[in-house]
Amino acid sequence: MFEQSEDSHLSEEFLSCPICTEEYNDPRSLPCLHTFCMNCVADHIEANTKGVHVPKGFDCPLCHQFVDSPNILQGPGSWAESLPQNQFISGLIEAVKLRSADRKCDPCDRRGNLTMAVTWCENCGEAMCEDCENQHSSLKISKTHALVDIASIKLQPIKSTLLRTPCQEHDGKYLDFYCEDHAQVICSTCATGFHRLCTSVLSSTEAATKQRDEAKGVMEKLKHQTSWGMRILDNRKHAVQSIEDAAGNVKKQISSIRQQINEILTAQEERALAQLEELKKGEVTHFQREVERTEDLVNTTKNACSVLQNSMTHGTDADVLITYNKAKRESNFCEKSLKEVSRHLKDVVLAFSPDNGLQMFLGTLKEMGKFSLSHQDVQIPPPYTVRADTIMIPEERVVESSHGSPDSEAEIEQKPQRNKKGGKGENQVFPPSPSITPVQTQQRPDIPQGKLEVYFKVRTAQDRDNCCITGADILNDGRIVLADQVHRKIKLYDPEFRWMGERVLSARPFDIVAISSTEIAVTLPREKRFLLMQVRETDITILAAIQTGAKCWGISYSNYMIAVCCYDSPPSVKLMSRDGRELKVISRDNVGHNLFFFPEYIVLDRTAGCMYITDRYKKTVLAITTQGEKLWEIRYDGLKLPKGIALHGNRLFIAGNKSHNILMVSTDGEIIGDIIVEGVSNPQKVVLTPGSDKLMVTQYNMTLIDVERNTVKVFSLPW
Repeated sequence: MFEQSEDSHLSEEFLSCPICTEEYNDPRSLPCLHTFCMNCVADHIEANTKGVHVPKGFDCPLCHQFVDSPNILQGPGSWAESLPQNQFISGLIEAVKLRSADRKCDPCDRRGNLTMAVTWCENCGEAMCEDCENQHSSLKISKTHALVDIASIKLQPIKSTLLRTPCQEHDGKYLDFYCEDHAQVICSTCATGFHRLCTSVLSSTEAATKQRDEAKGVMEKLKHQTSWGMRILDNRKHAVQSIEDAAGNVKKQISSIRQQINEILTAQEERALAQLEELKKGEVTHFQREVERTEDLVNTTKNACSVLQNSMTHGTDADVLITYNKAKRESNFCEKSLKEVSRHLKDVVLAFSPDNGLQMFLGTLKEMGKFSLSHQDVQIPPPYTVRADTIMIPEERVVESSHGSPDSEAEIEQKPQRNKKGGKGENQVFPPSPSITPVQTQQRPDIPQGKLEVYFKVRTAQDRDNCCITGADILNDGRIVLADQVHRKIKLYDPEFRWMGERVLSARPFDIVAISSTEIAVTLPREKRFLLMQVRETDITILAAIQTGAKCWGISYSNYMIAVCCYDSPPSVKLMSRDGRELKVISRDNVGHNLFFFPEYIVLDRTAGCMYITDRYKKTVLAITTQGEKLWEIRYDGLKLPKGIALHGNRLFIAGNKSHNILMVSTDGEIIGDIIVEGVSNPQKVVLTPGSDKLMVTQYNMTLIDVERNTVKVFSLPW
């Protein structure tokens, strides 16, 4: 969305591609007015049409409106080139560059020389040094061109240096006319050719003057529509939250019923088992006595038989007579005893018959209960007058579901969200759901402020331009590593903030995380991978390159796990091991909603059980477990465009890039307040020192003055 600050300067977001978040490179427009780099939209088209047999178009990466194929005779691979160039964005980027403090000479730059420009040609749109200006003025074709001093241009509005828009159909012609019959901006050749029979062809200046007042009305209407849409969006998110809350209550109710039944059955089970044990014990005792008596008789008969046999075989006649009489007496005794035992033998059959009441209960219980849903139409009228043929708001009515009546216990009611104190709307922490509600709160007066302790410059003599430090971390020995996007460098500084060395990479790095005392991981979004690197005394070497399969941005490490923010379809956080194995991909919540629009920065807690993410597009902060459960999500008016995030204990420190502050939030999602306001401009990445008593902050914005863009600041924290 087009945003302007109070001083009417263009915002960085308006001049940056929403996909790669870098300055537009060959911007191309879609019918929905969204603009992207040609390469970025080409990658999106390829991914969006992959697997489609005969693709007829693609969805816009932002608003998901369907875009018809710009050239039905060619495949999706050439569609991006056929999209119209956004000359307006290209002109604005050149106009902003023209006003930068170190504007280079365009002709010299094409020759590989770096010379400061002093003048600008209105006809050619070129910035030139003194030598090129003299040569330009001496040429017959350009000697009459209007040259303007660059110093004076910086005091003029941006539109004063925008070049005339060229006609895409006729080379050398500009869009200086407007056909009211076709509502089309045209050049002079178009006006005398295809539009020669049109009844109303005006100059662009005259037509724009007529339409400026109408444009204000359209802008006002669009603002109202935005407000209307936001109200509908908040209502639908509230409805999602309500159904989730109601479903949670019903789950608890069902679990309670099950628990009550379990408790009753458990008690009856314990009682029945105790009775069974008592019955078994009595019967076993009786049987055991019979076993012991029988074993004694068996021993007697065996022994008597053995003695008699041996006396008859080996004994004398006297031995036989003596043994015979005794054995005969024992035989008579055992016969009488065995007869007595066998007369009282009984078998037992153990059986169980369930209680009749239990049988009736199991036979009649078909279900635990019935569900019911009631739907009620919601009226959210627009904040302006809408044509009758555009929208119809139905009368309020209630529709009952066939699954039950609205009066049943499982009825789902919509209730307003409340905070911990019971009030509505303020300082809310949200349970796992796709809803986001703005948080309004005041700076607590008792919060002590961090103070700027030291700052150091990060632009070295070898750097050709201003720095863009988007990633930073501090090793255990106090050495500092920085990711400089503009120069594709990883820079190394000692604990005294002195430059020690650097490493130029194959692509622009975005974020850095230390994974040991001498190892770091660096994300390369364009190459869809991150590097594992070893930091030696003064140099940095590459150990391995790990592919992520998507453009990767913020990165964090904890407990042998690497978490990477990825912008893809859908946007996600990937959890990976150091050897490159993909452990888990988190992109949706438990009901299938996308958790992220553009996850940018991330921090893992010490146990790698929870992670905290800032979302560039949603402008929110999320807390999610590494199992994918969403804990809370907040959007706060005092935190505009959240960027880097750091964690200490149960406190989060979040950089507000557009609100120029460092906000402190509890790990439960409670807004505590600003901890750094003074001395910081457009904070980007925040890093806690290993001792956690200082906070290092990098800064970046296209509108920042050079000295601020090239400075990293260290603040002492108030504890």
